[in-house]
Amino acid sequence: MATTVDTRVTPALHEATIKELEGYDEETAVYVAPVEEAFSDARITLGKLHDAKAAAASNEAWTEAQRVLLVSKEADKQQERLCKKFDAVHTALKKQVEHIDQQLSQPLKEKAGMGSLNGEVRAYAKALSREDRTKMVEQAFAAGDTDTLHALLGAQHFLSGFIPEEHAFYVRKFHEMQNPALVKRLTVTRAAMRAVEERAPLIFPQIDKVLGMRRDKVKAIAKQNEDALAALKFGAQ
Repeated sequence: MATTVDTRVTPALHEATIKELEGYDEETAVYVAPVEEAFSDARITLGKLHDAKAAAASNEAWTEAQRVLLVSKEADKQQERLCKKFDAVHTALKKQVEHIDQQLSQPLKEKAGMGSLNGEVRAYAKALSREDRTKMVEQAFAAGDTDTLHALLGAQHFLSGFIPEEHAFYVRKFHEMQNPALVKRLTVTRAAMRAVEERAPLIFPQIDKVLGMRRDKVKAIAKQNEDALAALKFGAQ
């Protein structure tokens, strides 16, 4: 099916752009489906607002100011609705990122059934220089030597000679090596969250484009209209 393109609306709000995010594929699409739907909603809604403006322009009984006020009323309602939707989507994405981060940073336990070998591996690593200890760990990662990595990382950092930051870094790296699907999910979720943060605010200038003027001018017209209506009520008790 051909992708629908409305040239009146910025391509940055098209849902097809979500498919271009890093980590997006058939497996991860489900995790960012709400983002695609929100962008689709924004694109379609903005198109309908343009249609509403065109319909209002065709009514010769209305002045230009009346047309602006009528369209802006609907635009305000849709803007508020879309903002709430994007806020909810962003909150959900942020929670997903935090949850996955926790999963990939949880403490590692040493592998059972290795007897005293775990302690011997840690003692050996601790006796090395920092440079050689780093080389030992990197070689274990390169070889996929999970026994050594479990021994080094499955106990307090100082037992292997690591500082806390080193230990946390390698634990995270180990979890990422063991959970590539989870890493890919984190990648696409983070990318989707950035897309919402960067592109959702485009709704505001896009609605200004529909109205054909800045919001301060629209508000001025609305104030003039309110003042005129109030003046007509001078005889009311």
